[in-house]
Order: sequence, then structure tokens, then C-alpha cells
Amino acid sequence: MKKTSFKKVLTGALILLTGILLLSSNASAVIEPYLFFNTGNYSYDVTSKILSFSGVASDMIQYTDGSWGFFGDDPIIGATLSFGTLMNSTTNNLIFGPSPGGSTGPVDFSIDGFMTAKATNFVVADSQLSWGALYDIQRLDGGSSRYLDELLANGGGKGNIYMSFTPNAGGIETFTETSFGSASAIVAAPEPVSAILFITGGATLAARRYWKRKKT
Repeated sequence: MKKTSFKKVLTGALILLTGILLLSSNASAVIEPYLFFNTGNYSYDVTSKILSFSGVASDMIQYTDGSWGFFGDDPIIGATLSFGTLMNSTTNNLIFGPSPGGSTGPVDFSIDGFMTAKATNFVVADSQLSWGALYDIQRLDGGSSRYLDELLANGGGKGNIYMSFTPNAGGIETFTETSFGSASAIVAAPEPVSAILFITGGATLAARRYWKRKKT
């Protein structure tokens, strides 16, 4: 009970801190819509050089008016993300792109049942993909998601994706040997206007990963 209560307090405090910092930095600023993925896994096969994902599902949104959405607020919450074949470069294990040989892109990307896009600049450093590029975003939901409304309105068919990799074996993910671990992500409009939100969002993801490890 104590652990569960502390987890809720910690997550709530991080979210509250985000709002306070954003308001104090610029009360009139337009916030980019952010879709958070805090669950799921990745696997990397060193023989095929292919990176794949499973169960990376969205669970939280920050809308452009600063409000937050959770399960039941938007149908896109609970949807999983997926990529086409992501193969790392023959010259750099941290650069991923299409088969054969790997490059910086493009590869297919989707939030299943809601949107498709192309992803580029999939370059990992310190176990993170820092705002890879999404373009040619096409919605599939028929207009049911407020998050997609705002993403398209602010991004004009473009977006960014941030990802974090936590290897089961510990340490930094270098993709030099077969590995498995947990993956988190954020999908946003291009060039997020708030570095504060990026930092605090990253802290939220880190807290979620910490509590996930504590539970296992």
C-alpha cells in the first residue's frame, strides 16, 4: 500500500511540476500535444541487426491547452506504436533505418488503428532516441481522437518521436549484442516549443521505468 501511494504521489507531483513550470515560463505559450507511451518492450537481434518492439502502448496525453488525458478520455490511449523493419547501420550500431544496410530512414511508423507516418533520423545516444522525425502523417481513425486533431493542426502532417531504452541487463544500450528491455516513448508535433516539458516528460518516463523495475 505504501509503495502504491508513493508512486501515485510521485507521478502526480511530476505532472503538477510540468504545469507549474510551463505556466511560469510563458503563460500564453501554445503547448504542443504530447502522447506518452510508458509501457512496452524492445528486442535487438545482433545477427539480423533488426530492432523490434512489442506492447509499447500509450497511456497519457498533454493537450495544447495544458490539460491531461488518461484512459477513457481519448480513444488513442491504449494504442500501440509499431515500425517497419529497423536495421542498424553497417558502420554505426546506433543508427537505424530501412533494410538492407540501415541508414537514417525512412521507415514505416504507425500508432495502430489511428495514424501512419514515415520515420527518419532514428539515431540513438545514451539509450535515447532524441526527437526522431515523423512526416507524411495520415490519420486512420475518422476524426475520433482529439490528440490527432491537435497533432495535425500544430504539425501540418509532421511530428517528432522520443524514445528511451532500458536494457534488462542494465547499463547503456549500445546494440552491439542481442538484447532485450523496456521501451518508453513520446510522440509530439515538430520542434516542441518547451524544453521544460521535454525534460519533465523524460523525468516522468524515468519514474515509470523505475517503478516498473521495482515491481518485477
